[in-house]
Amino acid sequence: MFANGLSLHKYALSALPDRVMEIVKPKLPSNHGEEVLPTTSNNKRSGEESRKDNQMKECLVSMIKIGVSCSMDSSQDRMDLTDVIRELYSVRSILEELEVELVEVNF
Repeated sequence: MFANGLSLHKYALSALPDRVMEIVKPKLPSNHGEEVLPTTSNNKRSGEESRKDNQMKECLVSMIKIGVSCSMDSSQDRMDLTDVIRELYSVRSILEELEVELVEVNF
């Protein structure tokens, strides 16, 4: 999938923070099962919708940053797991406030 020394880690890192929406699925599910498009400059959104879009983007940026940090080559450069868990709970809390339907993943 990646060529010329590019990896998923490098691809995600290069998108932070301003181009995150370019690397996530272009349609995100809403809490009603519909698909919603991320905000673009052409979309006319209410203040509340715009605020929610910004919070959603911040959550995506946080999750991509966690993934990049956890996939550093050197384990010394990786985010501490306590910080990872704290950050993920923070993201989850924001998503719950936005009424985004969360999917539980069991390993």
